[in-house]
Amino acid sequence: MSALPKGGALRAWAYALALIVFCLPVLSPDAWWHLSAGRWIWAHRAVPLADAFSFTRAGAPWIDFEWGFQLLLYPFGLLGDWGLWAAKALLLALAFLPIDGLLRDRKASPLERALGAALWAAAILPKADLRADLISAALFAWQLRRLAAGRASFLAGFIAFACWVNLHAGFALGLALYPAWALVQAAAHKERPAGLWAEACGAALGSLLNPYGVSLYAVFVTHALDPVRAGVTEWGPFSLLYPFQWALAAALAAGAWAAWRARRREPGLAAAALALTAATLYSARFNVYWPAAAVPLLACAIPAEAALAVITVLFAASLRVVEWGRPYQDIFVARRAADFVVSQRGVFDPLRSFNTYEWGGYLGWRLGPEGRVYGDGRYLFHGQLAELREALTGDAPMAAFVERNRLDALLIRNYPERLSGVRVYPDGSRRELARPWYVTYLPRDRWALVWWDRQALIFVDRAKVPAAWLAAHEYRWWRPGDGEALSDARARGEAPAAAVDAEKARHDSGYP
Repeated sequence: MSALPKGGALRAWAYALALIVFCLPVLSPDAWWHLSAGRWIWAHRAVPLADAFSFTRAGAPWIDFEWGFQLLLYPFGLLGDWGLWAAKALLLALAFLPIDGLLRDRKASPLERALGAALWAAAILPKADLRADLISAALFAWQLRRLAAGRASFLAGFIAFACWVNLHAGFALGLALYPAWALVQAAAHKERPAGLWAEACGAALGSLLNPYGVSLYAVFVTHALDPVRAGVTEWGPFSLLYPFQWALAAALAAGAWAAWRARRREPGLAAAALALTAATLYSARFNVYWPAAAVPLLACAIPAEAALAVITVLFAASLRVVEWGRPYQDIFVARRAADFVVSQRGVFDPLRSFNTYEWGGYLGWRLGPEGRVYGDGRYLFHGQLAELREALTGDAPMAAFVERNRLDALLIRNYPERLSGVRVYPDGSRRELARPWYVTYLPRDRWALVWWDRQALIFVDRAKVPAAWLAAHEYRWWRPGDGEALSDARARGEAPAAAVDAEKARHDSGYP
């Protein structure tokens, strides 16, 4: 068999890079609360108006601006982790196809279209996950393609935005595109689509067809003023500290160059690419929209060999932590700890249990329609982040946090911090020991450790659980990060060897 010609080899290389992004496992912990919302919508044949998934904000008004996405996602969730992976791959395909269509409209060569796929993959990598943002990316690219081709109509705008407004808040960017496109085209003395303002009016009317009416726009104000934005990676500014953004960095730089070159020839696309570059630097969430404007300009302006080589190197450097072959990677989900809680529902259901912010979505999904969590990652719970950060500054703030929220159990991250302390022995001698933070913050006379792994710890209030159950599940000796204290207790004959061995065996087996 003859070897592929050079162009064919380059196309295969480019599409292979894009395929890598399609094959990534699902990482987003938000997928799980989306599934819980979808389950609720299907069960009640209604759109959520108030929180029904937590005990901390139960009944609080909730503008669920992604309810349509959740409605569509729920059937995929019934297929398990592989179903979620399939949903992610489908969303990525929907986000890419309009960009490839724009390249076809521009009479791009097969190699330029393949390079466009690789450039799109580099840019989309930080958000190549199961996210409603990808629906907005697809619709924004569709809209940009129509405007670039001079097509516009009232009906298209009305139908598209009547759907978009119920799928994701990115429809607001689509609404802003119409006046921005008209302004740029006018400034460059270029024609705009004849039906542009008609389509813009249709889009504005269509966006009112949502269960919340104009109240939906309050969500944008809430998010814009939310102080948590700077502390959450997906909301924060672009940063080279995150390896998944390295390929995006190269794409942004090259795209800005290509847009500047094309500013007179194609002012609409160039202005959109430059504006979205600035927006992505401000908040990494905008990177899903950037390819629609920049990739068609960039794919036809740079050498394929050099671009593919750079993308390959950056992918190799940034994707080393991915667990290939798994449909869902549990890096942001405490799956085994949630398994334990679900296996012991008779004990945990009556308790008010704290859970780390992003873990609540998965826990709520596993607990089912009647389960209630502390928080699950929605914007309703952003205030919990600052509250927990304050609680982790000392034993008194932690005690105040527990009392304020009336907590009976804690499913909390296994933080590696250790604190120095001094143990005083019966003979008056003293020894300094470095012990885990929880020894000080969660005193043993009240809190019992009943589960732990490298990711999570579960503590329960001794007074709130049956004594027999506690005796069978507590870890009194075999505790994470406390090996120095255990060795000391063993040396002094204070730690029964049989009890230590039994706890170790129980931990190694997972959970009973």
